Order: sequence, then structure tokens, then C-alpha cells
Amino acid sequence: MRRQDRRIESEDAVMEIMHRGRVIYLAMVDGDRPYVLPLSYGCAEGAIYLHSAGEGRKLEVLREAPRVCFAISLDHELIRGERPCDWDFRYHSVIGEGAAVFVTDDAEKRRGLDAIVRQHGGEGGEYPEASLRYTTVLRIDIDSLSGKQAGYE
Repeated sequence: MRRQDRRIESEDAVMEIMHRGRVIYLAMVDGDRPYVLPLSYGCAEGAIYLHSAGEGRKLEVLREAPRVCFAISLDHELIRGERPCDWDFRYHSVIGEGAAVFVTDDAEKRRGLDAIVRQHGGEGGEYPEASLRYTTVLRIDIDSLSGKQAGYE
């Protein structure tokens, strides 16, 4: 990170940003092309959980190349100055890298889906067996994580 003065040093503060977020931008590599998607997600057990239909480009890409990068950004506010060069931007952000794992265990699928629901203010629930069968749950095992902020102390 170039701007070390903006680094969030506390691991707890970085995790708090991750738990407050609602959208994660997941970057993948499709052959020789970048591919990024905004997705809903949930944090649990030191990992990120995502869900998906059973097929599609995202799943094809992750089967071939499970390494990912992700970004979460919150608390955006433009601060206007007298001149455009005096403008600034407030934010909190997290960038991380990891590997996508296809979850096959039904108990972990339920935990992952519960994490996604909780991330959005709900409570876990019951998932019909048919829904579990047709829902793909992905777990991102995080290798590296960093937080950055501007305009906040």
C-alpha cells in the first residue's frame, strides 16, 4: 500500500468493515481476461461466503482458476473544496486475496447461507433440501487482507 498513513492497522477494525459491508466486488481471471462481479456475501468463521445458481460464467471461471481478489468499500463521502484539486473523498475499504472453494457439505452450506442472511440484517433459517441441492455455496479462504481509510480517524 503506497499511502501507509491511510492503512488500518487493527485487524478488528478491518473485520468490522467486512461485517458492515453489503456488496463485495469479486475479481477473477477468465483465461487472459479480468472478470469482476458485485455480489452479496456473508462473513463467518474467518471466511467469506457467496451463493450462486448451479451454473454460469462465474462458476466456470472459479473451477478453472480459484484464486480471487476482492474489495469492499463503505462510508463514501465527497468533500468539496473551492477548487477541484482541493476536493477529497472519505471512505473505508478492505482489499483481500484468497481462493474459492466449492462447499459440498450441507451443514456448511447452511452456515454459509446463514452468514449471507445475517450480513444483510436477517436471521438464519431453514433451507429446503431441494434449495440446498440447487444452490452453489462458495467459501473464500482469505490469504491476505488489508484495510484503508481516508477522512476518518
